[in-house]
Order: sequence, then C-alpha cells, then structure tokens
Amino acid sequence: MNNWWKYGLAFIGGAVAGALVYKNAKEIRDVCIKALGGIMDLKDKAVEAAETVKESAEDLLAEADAKRKADSQEA
Repeated sequence: MNNWWKYGLAFIGGAVAGALVYKNAKEIRDVCIKALGGIMDLKDKAVEAAETVKESAEDLLAEADAKRKADSQEA
C-alpha cells in the first residue's frame, strides 16, 4: 500500500473518531472528570502515605541519634 493510502486511511479514521467524540462529548467529559477525580484521590493518598513514612523515618533517626549520644556519654 503506498503512503497516500496510509495517510488517507489515517485521515478518515481520525475524522470518524473525531465525529464520535464530538457526538458523545458530554458523556466522554463526564467519564474523564470521574477518572481524573479518582486519580487525584490516589495522589492525595500517596502523598499522605509518603508523609507518614517520612515522619516515621525522622522519629527513628532521632531515637537512634539520642541512643548513640547516650551510649557515647556512658563510655
């Protein structure tokens, strides 16, 4: 198949897809809004989890540092 046929079929396919999207734009928009809302919720949960891990790591580091200082003073 020569390149003109490929480009022609791609153009026709794009036009058909565009017509379908335009016809169902409100439905597609609603689906996209719900999907993005779900993704944003997941992002928020991931940020909260990362903060919890960070706080736990900082607590462990502070406890280890305090123990190291206490051990060095006893020696």
